[in-house]
Amino acid sequence: MRKRILAAATVILIAGSTHAQSTRWNVRAGWQMSSGKMFDKDNGNTTNGTSVQGFTASIGMKADFDNRLYFAPRLQYSTSGLKLPGETNGGTETYRLHYIEIPMLFHIELGRVHHRGLYTEFGPALGYAFSGSVKTSEGTDPLVFSMTQYNPVNVSVSGILGYHFSNGFFIDAGYHYGLVSITNGDTKPKMRTAQAGVGIGYYFRR
Repeated sequence: MRKRILAAATVILIAGSTHAQSTRWNVRAGWQMSSGKMFDKDNGNTTNGTSVQGFTASIGMKADFDNRLYFAPRLQYSTSGLKLPGETNGGTETYRLHYIEIPMLFHIELGRVHHRGLYTEFGPALGYAFSGSVKTSEGTDPLVFSMTQYNPVNVSVSGILGYHFSNGFFIDAGYHYGLVSITNGDTKPKMRTAQAGVGIGYYFRR
């Protein structure tokens, strides 16, 4: 699965670079707060998790698509997780996962000048967790990714609002909602995560 995701990322980025005259490359780094919910399949109860801090970094591009609409995929590292009440009184379980992701975003410029001013981005993302852990009062244990334990594959949707400066820098704020559970199998409760964050980046000159 990891090789397939990396291969897909390579195909997407190379395909965009074939339109070199209309493609702008960028780098981005950001901070985000991640949280989520746990759904108990036995009794139907829902437990709201509290947030954990995370980091994201990416390389991406913006390719002309139609007028003010652009295709803006990224190859991205991202951390996600949530904190839930533990089995002991007053204890907590902090889940943290590290993903390689491919957000496949559409970029719409809202201002009158291209590559300057307000813009919005939206679209799906496919991710693969290459590492994960759960921290309790007794210590930190690695997550086991398998059909009966934890799910390494993540599918999410994103909505972003940003501002592009004339010197190539940009800032943004976004919300990313996970569509699948981070757990697998029938014995574990479902857990879904979501992230809200801000970032800063830079578009390289052609």
